[in-house]
Amino acid sequence: MTTILFLVGSLRRDSLNARLARVAARELPEGYDAVFFDIGTLPFFNDDFRGEDTPEVVRQFRDAVRDADGVFITTPEHNYALPGVVKNAVDWASRPMLPRNSIVGTPMNAAVATISATNGIRSLSDLKRIWANCGGVTVNSFDFVLQSAPAKFIDQDGVETLEPASLKILRFALGNLERLIEHKAGEVIEANWDAFVENLK
Repeated sequence: MTTILFLVGSLRRDSLNARLARVAARELPEGYDAVFFDIGTLPFFNDDFRGEDTPEVVRQFRDAVRDADGVFITTPEHNYALPGVVKNAVDWASRPMLPRNSIVGTPMNAAVATISATNGIRSLSDLKRIWANCGGVTVNSFDFVLQSAPAKFIDQDGVETLEPASLKILRFALGNLERLIEHKAGEVIEANWDAFVENLK
């Protein structure tokens, strides 16, 4: 079974991005399994908490990222940038940086659900840049921003989904992540990372 870890960058009750993540999880193809982790349970990043002093929830989060075949993040844009709760999660996942943090080689795609009719793309740009800088693999194009999101969710036989045009784009975004996984795009990144670490010796 191929596992996709879903992370939601909004802690608000009935968050649009949590709703989008649930729709996305139901759209995974056969052979894929959705796993969720609540990044709101992570403490603020503090590099004093390392080794034996690492909080258990941080250990669990790092394991979840490391064990996943891919990560799909749904997040809002706050003040034209990535929300702090998402950056905090990435900071924890990326430590200890060496010899290989949990992000290295991990494929990731992301989407934004927003009430705005114009904003959202800057959050995705921030996230993908940071993820790649930590050694992850990202879908670098065809970004999905669900603008004016409240109007895009519909009920279909008692199950929440998206109106057809938006659902098509969401499926495409998931497909791009699946292709990264199936083509083993992370293996080259892992090999380069390990070579870099070996070069430091």
